[in-house]
Amino acid sequence: MTILSSLGRASRSAPLASKLLLLGTLSGGSLVAYSDSNKKEEEQQKQNKKKKKKVVVLGTGWAGISFLKDLDISSYHVQVVSPQNYFAFTPLLPSVTCGTVEARSIVESVRNITKKKNGEIELWEADCVKIDPANNKVRCQPVFKDDPEASQEFSLDYDYLIIAVGAQVNTFGTPGVLENCHFLKEVEDAQRIRRGVIDCFEKALLPGLTEEQRRRKLHFVI
Repeated sequence: MTILSSLGRASRSAPLASKLLLLGTLSGGSLVAYSDSNKKEEEQQKQNKKKKKKVVVLGTGWAGISFLKDLDISSYHVQVVSPQNYFAFTPLLPSVTCGTVEARSIVESVRNITKKKNGEIELWEADCVKIDPANNKVRCQPVFKDDPEASQEFSLDYDYLIIAVGAQVNTFGTPGVLENCHFLKEVEDAQRIRRGVIDCFEKALLPGLTEEQRRRKLHFVI
């Protein structure tokens, strides 16, 4: 019993490497000591998390990512809400459209970006549908509408709210633009245009089309 007590005291005062050595030498007392140490660390992390101010960031575009890069994440409890879990380098979208650059080359995971800093973030793929400034809450709708289990609305509390959702494409009030034109704002837009152009070329190659029909298939306005 004296040996067990001595080893237990040694495991509590020793560094991690020593605890692992004791774990292999005598699994009984040292295992309990190591487990207790882990529990204490987890409880301490939870307490620290509760003390931190909550920062909710809406959007993962240029503004949202720039803010996250400059924020000391270790000092705040950071939650990010965005319909996309990646950041896109939008100046290269035209290159994705014409095929000189692949879409995967201009995107980076938001979690990978924040891993380079101390601290952690929580990220949810969702749209913010309502802001309640009186109660410091935001209500969010997940983007997975085809899955009833993963499409339930949820609310988040915040101490600081960062709205970085960007803007919609301006049509300048031109009739028919929304119904008939392609926009180039997101990665999905570039991929859609690329597929559409390729389809036009393939359609123009089909036999049985007149010269006028082929010209119409290959007519583009930018």
